[in-house]
Amino acid sequence: MSTRYLQIAFYTLGSLLLFAHPVVSQTNGATPLSAAAGTRTDERTSQELYEDANGYLGRKYAEFNKQKLGYDAKLEANTKQEQKELAVANAATISHRKDLSADDLYYLGMLQHLTGDSEATLKVMRRYLTKNSKGDKSQIARAVVVLHATRTNLLAEAETTVGGYRKAEPIDFNELYGMEALLTEAFSKANNYPRMEAHARAMLEVARDEQAAKKVSSFKRDERLFKAASQLAEALLKTDRHDEALATLRDLVKLSIALPSGNLYKMARIRLAGLDPNADPLKLMSDRGIEKGVLPEIVGSEWIDQQPVKLADLRGQVVLLDFWAHWCGPCQYVFPKLQRWHENYKDKGLVILGVTNYFGRTNGRRATATEELAYLREFKKRNRLPYGFVVSDSQINDANYGVTSIPTSFLIDRNGSVRFIVVGANEQETNALGKKIKELIEEPAPPATSGASAAAAQKQ
Repeated sequence: MSTRYLQIAFYTLGSLLLFAHPVVSQTNGATPLSAAAGTRTDERTSQELYEDANGYLGRKYAEFNKQKLGYDAKLEANTKQEQKELAVANAATISHRKDLSADDLYYLGMLQHLTGDSEATLKVMRRYLTKNSKGDKSQIARAVVVLHATRTNLLAEAETTVGGYRKAEPIDFNELYGMEALLTEAFSKANNYPRMEAHARAMLEVARDEQAAKKVSSFKRDERLFKAASQLAEALLKTDRHDEALATLRDLVKLSIALPSGNLYKMARIRLAGLDPNADPLKLMSDRGIEKGVLPEIVGSEWIDQQPVKLADLRGQVVLLDFWAHWCGPCQYVFPKLQRWHENYKDKGLVILGVTNYFGRTNGRRATATEELAYLREFKKRNRLPYGFVVSDSQINDANYGVTSIPTSFLIDRNGSVRFIVVGANEQETNALGKKIKELIEEPAPPATSGASAAAAQKQ
């Protein structure tokens, strides 16, 4: 395996991930030289001892990468074991000192966390929190307590600690979501479904929080929303509340439309189909309860048979964004319908935009952007596609609209709100899209439509 893989593996392991379970592997008996420090007087501060152990994997990864070593599972396991031994030695050094301060206890607890010893970690962190209950370190200490309390089935303590975390500052939404997820899973294993439901709702609350969403990528946000809603639906099913479980997943579909996110929509629809295989996409995406989101603008470096335009300029028209690629077979399967919709509704206010990227190849061969752009122009003529294309030199549009597979289409009404999403070339879904286009075309235009001019419309 490549050196780059080794770099990623060791970099990840070297960071402090409170919710990652440490792996303990057998070693060849070798002990890191720095571990011997625990057998003699070590004048380093508690923080320095912790940072020594916490940074061990990072230092080793740099060394292995410098040597251009390929990935080796045994080497990785041995290195993690060495880190554990170093953490044990450095923890012993602090433990033997007298009159430990609050900071000493904090770094001792963090070292015990690195060793994976839940009993020792909890014992020390409880002492620390009695001495210091405010600030960054105290919040991290609470997160560590929740992790090890759930591991050892001390769920009441974990719940109380999460409650304390929510009342204190600062709040790290990543940590809070992780703690609620741990409790949700722990109560699921304990078959305590009322408590599972409570913490799944808390997960969903964090995932939907606007501040929390801004701190992660759109795909991470979708993953959290989906996991939380799925866990909540599962808890509701376990307590014989099938209709509420269905409503939870339907709400998730509606949220995916409001964001908008094709990725979340796809995951939510698949999960919902497991409970309700006959769900009608048109009824599912009725306008009732759909939130109104703010649409990201489409970013393009080149426009083909279409004047550069902002979505805000198209208010008053019905817009269909079709995410596609010239190498995508299913995308081409939808072309006849796109052609028909364009012909039927172009004079009634429908604007179709084919949204694509440069992929650096055409017909299986490498291509420059200039070559690929020429290919797209020829492709458009050859396939008789009458609507405009927008081409991006990055994946910003995919990220903004949560597009992870193609074709994916977003139907936007005259008021600038997404009202329908289709992922894939499924006949039922695309037929439903055609019906929804007709419905939106027949809706009256808003009283004032700024920027909806002939200059913004597609070239014919």
